[in-house]
Amino acid sequence: MARVVEGMRIEKLNLVIKELVKEKDEEKERFNRINAGLLAEKEKDKVDKDAMLQIEAMLTATVRR
Repeated sequence: MARVVEGMRIEKLNLVIKELVKEKDEEKERFNRINAGLLAEKEKDKVDKDAMLQIEAMLTATVRR
């Protein structure tokens, strides 16, 4: 009887562990998506900055003429 109870406890603990691992994996995936979004935004900002520098250079060249 004690072995049956112990087996049930182990089974419950295994289920709890599986659920915790699943939650951790989901959280990790969520952070990965957030990170990917931030990296994409950073790249967009870099492209925007480069475009603004090019526009500034063209305007400066036009004003100097």
